Amino acid sequence: MPRQPKMGDRVEALEKQMENVTTTLQGLALQMQQQSVLLTELSKQTGKRTLEAEPYVGDLSQSESRLAGKKNTSDAMRMKLARLSMEGAKIHWFNLLMETEDDLSWEKLKKALIARYVGR
Repeated sequence: MPRQPKMGDRVEALEKQMENVTTTLQGLALQMQQQSVLLTELSKQTGKRTLEAEPYVGDLSQSESRLAGKKNTSDAMRMKLARLSMEGAKIHWFNLLMETEDDLSWEKLKKALIARYVGR
């Protein structure tokens, strides 16, 4: 009858496997960051925007559809909800827009988002 591995041996084997998984994931994350930088640089050189605009337009469409049935939702509430979905460079852009644009409405925000991230 074959000898069963001891619990300590099994734990060590699992820890080694997890080390390998962690190393692989770190390598993949680094590659993704490098590819993102390269894509951004290439888009600057060619003058074309990257596909990063897609999520912003999707977020905007999703927000619109969620609020479609809520006729009494104020522009101020719509703006707060939009701010909650933003992160990174987009939230900094939004804050700057809020500071510099007089009477920023939901319609103005939609147009500014499309102009900024889609280029229309």
